Amino acid sequence: MIDLELLKKCKQDFDMKLTTYMNMQRYYDGKTDAMQNYKMITKRANTKVKCNFIQKFVNEEASYCMGNKVTYTSHSGNPNVVEDIRFNFRHWKEKHNKELCKQSLIFNEAYELYYIDSNGLFNSLICTPLDSYILQDDYGNVILFIRFWTKKFDTMKQLYADVYTVDTIEHYSVVGDVFTPITPSTDEIVKGNDNSSTGFNNITGIGPVNNNADVNVFSQVPVGIVNIGTIDESLYAMLKGLEDGYETNLSDMVNEISDFRNAYLVFKNCKLDDKTKDENGKTQLDRMKELGVMNLPGQNTDAKWLIKEINDSFVQNTLNTLEDKMYQLSSHINNNEKLVSNTSSLALRNRLIGLEEKCTNNIQALIDCIKVRLKFLFEYLKIKQNKDYDWKDIDIKITPNIPTDDLMMAQIISQLNGKLSLKTGLAQLSFVDNPDNEIKEIKQENEANSIGDSLLNNSGNGGAA
Repeated sequence: MIDLELLKKCKQDFDMKLTTYMNMQRYYDGKTDAMQNYKMITKRANTKVKCNFIQKFVNEEASYCMGNKVTYTSHSGNPNVVEDIRFNFRHWKEKHNKELCKQSLIFNEAYELYYIDSNGLFNSLICTPLDSYILQDDYGNVILFIRFWTKKFDTMKQLYADVYTVDTIEHYSVVGDVFTPITPSTDEIVKGNDNSSTGFNNITGIGPVNNNADVNVFSQVPVGIVNIGTIDESLYAMLKGLEDGYETNLSDMVNEISDFRNAYLVFKNCKLDDKTKDENGKTQLDRMKELGVMNLPGQNTDAKWLIKEINDSFVQNTLNTLEDKMYQLSSHINNNEKLVSNTSSLALRNRLIGLEEKCTNNIQALIDCIKVRLKFLFEYLKIKQNKDYDWKDIDIKITPNIPTDDLMMAQIISQLNGKLSLKTGLAQLSFVDNPDNEIKEIKQENEANSIGDSLLNNSGNGGAA
């Protein structure tokens, strides 16, 4: 059993960081301090205008990074391993990688917990610092992984924890920072109710180690990490103040206009009777509103609308400055900006350099996690199907969903004819996600064409004879 004092320290560290991560999630959801702490004025317009740039930038980067499928190739040219990868990821959700990228961008770190589901299939669960804690040594090796969860519809909100180590998966109930060992029921293990991560031990037929622990058949902590950077490097940290300022100023401007949507009419040197009613029960004010005209008695009388002068240029410049700074700090571009009509494709691509560099960092973090994913997949295949693959043989390529000039790339490949392998050339094209399969299809088509040409030639010779 794990040292309970160690688990206690892990929970204390988790609780200490939780507030920051909750704020990061809150800002992604648009629940900013500007919206929650907006100063209300009695009997005045108090509209709160939400404009969520942080969510926009996170979603954009996730789409840029994982909008295309991940490409796997075998460095040794083994087609079977690529096909097994494709087959064993086939049941995964199409947007799994995109969701993993999105969660890692919100917190600048996310986790992928690997397990074998009730159908005996290799699967994974995306976890975040909101519900998980990971402990690593000085060399980056994972010592243990804790996933906290609660049962649905549990009014008491009892907190549970699954603790993954190299050898075991242990189950606890948690109150504060105190861990109490529990024995999960068989139904919970097989169905993977709320924790959804312990069922594979029964699938493999390996019994529990003790009352509160199961065997970890992977012999390693089954978790991958997407670490993009520190919290201070996140979009939340960079844009929080600008986001609050933008929403506050935008809300103030909207309310300023709303407060004066009913204009005030000022009378000079005269008085309008709004109390005495005529035979029709109408006052002078009622008649004025009805007819749209008024008769001002005496001399030097006048009536004018009272209008508040607002320096709209100052307000607009403030909003434009805040918006521009958010785009600059996030390395994103404003696609609504008007461009010169004769802008070249190279110039358009240059506008994306900053975003591409940022996405490259995100993609590298995702590839590191996918390497770990393949490592556990191959361990699963070794246990289940006795197949022995080396994850280091697999080359992983993620093509950003940024406009690419495939025509230019095709011309480069054709000019390098004889100096570049077909496999490497096909891997450079954005619309080819499996070069090995593409080469296989080319060979089959060439063989079919060769057979067809041979049959046609023989038929033509026979007819001539």
